[in-house]
Amino acid sequence: MRAACLCAVLVLCGCRASAAPLSVEVSSAFDWQRETTLRCNLRMDDYRISAAGSWQSGASSAELMAGLSSSWLRIGPLSPAGALREAGNPLGFQAGSDVFVQRSGLLLDSSLPAHPPGILVMPLARTLGVFYQELPHGGEWMGCMASAFQRPGVSLEGFVSLSEPPPQSMGEEWITDSAPFAGGKILSSAARFVFDGQPFGMTATLGASLGEMSLPGGFLHLHLFARTGALRLFLLFARADRTYLSPSGDPPREASSISAALLLGDADGSVDMRLSRSVRPPGFSSLPFLAGTTEAGFTAEKRLVTGSDALLSVRVAGSRTVHDETDGATDSSARFSATASLRLSPVKLESGFACSDTDGLSAKAGAERVLDRKGSLVTFEGTALHLGAAEPAFSTIASLRLKRKSFHATVTFGFVEVRLPGLPNDLAKGLRLSLQWGSHSP
Repeated sequence: MRAACLCAVLVLCGCRASAAPLSVEVSSAFDWQRETTLRCNLRMDDYRISAAGSWQSGASSAELMAGLSSSWLRIGPLSPAGALREAGNPLGFQAGSDVFVQRSGLLLDSSLPAHPPGILVMPLARTLGVFYQELPHGGEWMGCMASAFQRPGVSLEGFVSLSEPPPQSMGEEWITDSAPFAGGKILSSAARFVFDGQPFGMTATLGASLGEMSLPGGFLHLHLFARTGALRLFLLFARADRTYLSPSGDPPREASSISAALLLGDADGSVDMRLSRSVRPPGFSSLPFLAGTTEAGFTAEKRLVTGSDALLSVRVAGSRTVHDETDGATDSSARFSATASLRLSPVKLESGFACSDTDGLSAKAGAERVLDRKGSLVTFEGTALHLGAAEPAFSTIASLRLKRKSFHATVTFGFVEVRLPGLPNDLAKGLRLSLQWGSHSP
């Protein structure tokens, strides 16, 4: 509510008159016996006001958010981007992550549950700013950020902040991991150099932390990429000290990681391959330095035109994850899926299956029919069967979407993950009935 009042005052007192039209967008979603949401966005010139509310069925209170965003001011629920996001979890990104192309700063986030409220003031837009924000688990975070050398393809960004998160409780896991945060203030900083050229580019980030009751620590990111024609290659090396602390007081879960991503594709198909390896710190015990995670995955998609109105698409994906524990034990999981769809205007048919170590085997089939040229369509997801590790279950969903100029609505009805042994009692639990609609000014 405080954010909503501040937004109203800022709009009434700080926005200069403009002949630019006001754009309004309103949307709502109702999910029977589950959740109801309402969203509203207003845009005029460089200003955007967002408000949203969510009500859970049976809950005594609602989740609300409101915020304002412009080139010089952002207030409301904010999420970090660029170097500020890297400092929060330095070993939590893969080579293909979008964090390395984001401009450093704080962005207005209208998602629910809402991010912690905060304010960012930029007297020199895109060059200098100061911010204040509450931390997710209590405490506060404030600092300043700046950027220089904003030339085409070259930039230098950085920030300095002071935070005071609450102390963390100590459990038994600290013996083989980093010690929990003991409390006190944390001084954080990071500098990032970005070079975006053709066909090569790089992003290098160096960050550090110094706690009032902890040792200094740092992290390093080196992100390289190459682009030529339909080929894109990304490489990432990340390293963090065990003594590094994020502004929220969290230590890194791993000591270092290296990952690679290869994308090859055009309008008729694409191939995406990913490989990463991360190693956990040895902690304070004498256990061998074996703990780590290896992940590999791929996605391939091909589109074939079989006639003037027919389009056949095939998508195959697979992944495997291996966890190495400090005692030498290994835990692994794998997943594979394949989907084929045939579009013969105005009808689209789709079927596929997926299997994994944990969820077993599932299969699905569906159909979609376009009703008119304005985008209205009806979708039927047929019957999806879930077999294997879990109890056998089925899902079936039908939806109707109507679209008329500045208005759209979707009605969905069906059953989701109804256990076969529980029939017919589980039908009511798996029932899905929802209505979504939205409207925007021309």
